[in-house]
Amino acid sequence: MGNNNNIIKQIRRTVLIVEDEWINTEILSEILSDSYEILTAENGVEALRVIRESITPISLVLLDINMPVMGGFEFLSIIKADEAYKRLPIIVLTSEKAHELRALELGASDFITKPYDMPEVIQARVRRSIELSEDRMIIQAAERDELTDTYTPHIFVEYAAKIDRYHPDDATDLVVVNIDKFHLFNELYGYDAGAYAMRSFAEILKDVVRKNSGIVGRLQTDYFVLYLNRIENYGSLMQEIGGKLNRSYGISNLRFHLGVYRTENKQEDFEKRLDRAKQACDAVNASNKEHFLIYDDEAQRNTLFRERLVQDVRRAIEERQFEVYYQPKVNVRGDQYILSSVEALARWNHPELGFISPGVFIPLFEEDGVIRLVDRYIWREAARQIRSWKEKYGVSIPVSVNISRIDMFDKNLVSTIRQIVDEEGISVDDMYLEITESAYNNEVEQAIATIEAFKREGFTIEIDDFGSGYSSLNTIAVMPLDVLKLDMKFVREMFKNDKTLKIIGIVADIAKNLKVHLVAEGVETEEQLSALKHMGFHIIQGYYFSKPVPARELEKYVETNHLIQTGVTLPC
Repeated sequence: MGNNNNIIKQIRRTVLIVEDEWINTEILSEILSDSYEILTAENGVEALRVIRESITPISLVLLDINMPVMGGFEFLSIIKADEAYKRLPIIVLTSEKAHELRALELGASDFITKPYDMPEVIQARVRRSIELSEDRMIIQAAERDELTDTYTPHIFVEYAAKIDRYHPDDATDLVVVNIDKFHLFNELYGYDAGAYAMRSFAEILKDVVRKNSGIVGRLQTDYFVLYLNRIENYGSLMQEIGGKLNRSYGISNLRFHLGVYRTENKQEDFEKRLDRAKQACDAVNASNKEHFLIYDDEAQRNTLFRERLVQDVRRAIEERQFEVYYQPKVNVRGDQYILSSVEALARWNHPELGFISPGVFIPLFEEDGVIRLVDRYIWREAARQIRSWKEKYGVSIPVSVNISRIDMFDKNLVSTIRQIVDEEGISVDDMYLEITESAYNNEVEQAIATIEAFKREGFTIEIDDFGSGYSSLNTIAVMPLDVLKLDMKFVREMFKNDKTLKIIGIVADIAKNLKVHLVAEGVETEEQLSALKHMGFHIIQGYYFSKPVPARELEKYVETNHLIQTGVTLPC
């Protein structure tokens, strides 16, 4: 900071003299020109033009009150209402005491009395006004986030401590707010729209803390923090913020969630309180329908549990705690059912925490990015299993492996999987690549390029969860795919209303027109199986045949049910 101040002091400032009497302009210029660059204007209109067109920033205005065209008072009213220039220091030039009060009320910072017979006083007043203004700007820059004009983290904590000190008995809440996937918002709508959305969101939060006697700061790019009087209904607050975004700023596609720590003990370390509010915020997931969470011991346990899982991933891979389960996909086209392929699914048996549901660790790992480590482990294990089955049965049993959204950002993805296939001595025909719709939601061009690269290598591409709402028909039409897997929610709901059955029929028609295979997953009953076969689904996956099981159990199942035809290439 000290070096920056020295540099600032060495810069030659610019002073604008607004005065219609040329002799007064000449006198002031003579007094100040040794220390400052001088610009002049003869009235308020000309002064506004000079300020707005000047390439060099103007550090101070010396303003006469009585001028033609536009006088000093009107100029003051206009300039102080302009967001870009309202902090510009203005010294009023006057010989009338009656003007001083009104000028102060309009935002003048000081006065110089006519006639100009004390050069040293004028120089001192100009110098002091500029220094005070720049000091305020430095403090403002240190205190405030540049984009949102909310407090920086350090200053926020300092002011929160003052609230605790002077209001020790007030019930207060510490709230951390996160804008969901803001980086994707920027990618979709552009950085200018992102900046507008962020500023708009900050303005709404400022209004919230004004109403609840609090303060707001910006913790990180997409995190805000509020310290305010206790709010009992955060569901209503969420609706209020969302409504204002839409009505006042025209933003309907910004999603957010928040975590709350209720302060019961003002002596508790503030950083610890802040950490707990953020823990609650980060623990909000799809199960929190209102998209907020108030911190409690259970929330803390959940956060610690999630952190433990992420920390244990590498050790789990080294110790082979992850096991690959396989679920058969059965071709039901004819009277004799034949195994078509199987899907590889990760299961985690933690030595201390026991069985961890994939519904817990997979979304967590995708969010943290460590899913890439697990995926590579599963791909390698699946490739080894393919080779083992080929040696045992004399036939290839293709295995579908999942490609996560995070994997799609890896520029070496194609070469990595190709290397695994080659090193394990199998063929690209043996490993199907299953890509969830969400994996290419916001990076369609990159996804298509990656899939085309896989197709050039000879891999079979399956689109998983088709119909879940991410992909457009246009995307599917141009994407080089081989298999569409119907989202299992349609199978579960297929007999609950006619609309679902019609949608399934439409998906079947789409697949037929695109000349791709259809897979229905989540099939559990004979009734579902029969209806799907009738609509053109010939590959079925689900508990009707088998739940996901370890390789040994799958072998027993397919052998018992004669699903493998030895020496025959299995149909897709």
